[in-house]
Amino acid sequence: MVQKIDATDVTEEEALNAAFFERADEFIKLANEFSRVEKGSQEKPAEKRAQISAAMLFGTARFNTWVAANNFKDGNEMRDAKDQVMSYILQQFQMMLEDNYDEYCEQFENYLRFRHNEEFHANKHDHDHKH
Repeated sequence: MVQKIDATDVTEEEALNAAFFERADEFIKLANEFSRVEKGSQEKPAEKRAQISAAMLFGTARFNTWVAANNFKDGNEMRDAKDQVMSYILQQFQMMLEDNYDEYCEQFENYLRFRHNEEFHANKHDHDHKH
């Protein structure tokens, strides 16, 4: 459940940070929904997650390109700024990826404690039951 923010209790920066994480959580929630494997499906959870990850990367690249394009008067100006824009976006992504990667390393057991159970249920019908 999302806790509503009382604007008198938080600074503008805190409110922006809360909105940032709420938006990010909504994207993650949607990705998790897309990643679900239906019971009895032949889909492999890891393969489906990889497909969702690739789609998110493409969507993020496409959206960030659109955001950048809105800052230029024409394609030539945009082309001239390509290295600067690429550098900024890649730097931001690398920082966010490193932070999240490090957090997962520290919290590995906690964050992935249900992984084995998921794989068991998703693949329990993949075995040949010949005796």
